[in-house]
Amino acid sequence: MASVLKVLCVHGVGQHPVGGAWETEWADAIRSACATVDSSRTIDIQYCHYDDIFDKHNVTLGDCLEALACLVVNGVTAPFRTARGSDSSLRYTAGLTVKWIESGTFRKETRERLSERISAFKPHVVLGHSLGSLVAYDTFTHSDTSSLCNGRMFVSLGSQIGNPFVRGQYQAGRLSALPQAKFWYHLYNLHDSVFTARIRLTADNYRQIETTFDIPGAADHSAAEYLRHPQTAETVWFDLLNGETSRISRSMRKEHRVAGRVATPTHRALLVGINDYPNPKDRLAGCANDTFLMSAMLQEVGIPAEDIRVVLDKRATADNIRSRIDWLLDNCRPGDQRVLYYSGHGAQLADYGLGDRIDRVDEALVPYDFDWSRDHAITDDWLFERYTQLPYDSAFTIILDCCHSGGMAKGGPLRIRGLNPPDDVRHRRLRWNQEHKMWVERDLDIQKTRAKTVDETDMPLAGMTGRLGYAMPVRTQRIQAMRERRKELGHKGPYMPVLLYACGEQQSAYEYEHGATSHGAFTFALVKNWRESRRTGGMTAQELVRLTSKELEGLRYDQKASLAGPPSQLKRPLIR
Repeated sequence: MASVLKVLCVHGVGQHPVGGAWETEWADAIRSACATVDSSRTIDIQYCHYDDIFDKHNVTLGDCLEALACLVVNGVTAPFRTARGSDSSLRYTAGLTVKWIESGTFRKETRERLSERISAFKPHVVLGHSLGSLVAYDTFTHSDTSSLCNGRMFVSLGSQIGNPFVRGQYQAGRLSALPQAKFWYHLYNLHDSVFTARIRLTADNYRQIETTFDIPGAADHSAAEYLRHPQTAETVWFDLLNGETSRISRSMRKEHRVAGRVATPTHRALLVGINDYPNPKDRLAGCANDTFLMSAMLQEVGIPAEDIRVVLDKRATADNIRSRIDWLLDNCRPGDQRVLYYSGHGAQLADYGLGDRIDRVDEALVPYDFDWSRDHAITDDWLFERYTQLPYDSAFTIILDCCHSGGMAKGGPLRIRGLNPPDDVRHRRLRWNQEHKMWVERDLDIQKTRAKTVDETDMPLAGMTGRLGYAMPVRTQRIQAMRERRKELGHKGPYMPVLLYACGEQQSAYEYEHGATSHGAFTFALVKNWRESRRTGGMTAQELVRLTSKELEGLRYDQKASLAGPPSQLKRPLIR
């Protein structure tokens, strides 16, 4: 006779009374999904209740509004700002979630409650919905209670675990896998607007399941819809009901191992160059040449030609660049090296915060189809999800030959690799100074940002808040708090790439004509010095950038190459 499958359900924010209708709704969804796999199996479903604890930690309207501003500060959640701000239940969810994150006492109480239920019930699987998923994750990662996930399945659904603010404030910018768990499934619905996000982890016992459904209103957050979803039945419930005979997860793990050890190269590079922008005034001359020059250099240092992809001009749309970045960073393992090179225009995008207020400026790469919107730009709000969870002993290098501060109207024959915004876009960053009767830059709130960390050296960010490669949305704590939390969790914070910039933040990147052939001045000087250094035994990334800057200065270019990243990486050769 088949054993009973024991399921413990952990609810989130809202009214979840003992014996309430929500319990029946969850149970019906679970049993109906399990019946599609094995209708004869007995399912024992129990619940962990928190309403009494939530009620003790009540939140004010001010708390809720402040929490909304915290949870909706990035491009991942930006499409839902208006809906969230007008829904009282969403405001309350935000307030209670942030209060839970910021209160050690609150977390301890919920952790103890769940620990008691797991010890008493001994479930095979723990289902955590919304804030309940955070409670379960907290229990499974806390040093005092992590053993409770030994050999158990964990399913997070409608979860805020991957939300950038949650990751930054609660996990110091980096999520931990659950190595002791039998398996962790993350059910993700891209239409769920309750501060949810994808979770990108590389672990043999983790898998994200795309459980897409679109129902008007808050129903996209429904636990029952997640639990009865066909993809949930075909993966989670099939695995649970079949134990070690699971055809889906076992085959996925096998493919994952093969890909990591055999199929995926240890070195990969993506090179993007755009000369022929649609507007003739924006066109450049040396970007395609730069990509071929860089490809030759990378092959000279050992990256095979078949592991280098090049995207040029009309093919370098935002979507095409994004899909190739996914290829670049897919299945990156310890010891692997990845290189992203970009030659083209740079720009700045003003970012709207809560209440449609301009609260920061983001650096952006300019694809062929750029239109001054985030949908057609490459910003760190999109990119950071791809690199923050990379293994610390992998090497991801980003080389950018473009301006950071946008174009500047200058005379002369030299082309500048930055765009001037249209007047309506430029207006977003201006205000009228009544005293001087002149237009001036708006004062953006960057003081909080300057107190955040940007790598394990705790170097504060100066100036612009949205530098590419700095993962600022998950760096939400101040320096001392970040240090303490990282030490407690046993990691170094979010992964940071090695970043090579063609110029300083307030400088411009220029083009250079090598006889009749155009190049980026930075790229040409970088490759020239790189090749020379290899003939003399090589040099560190720091030394290479210093020599490149010195050469640009000697040629009277008003640009100085800059470098950022973990000190341990900067003291090594650029590619090893």
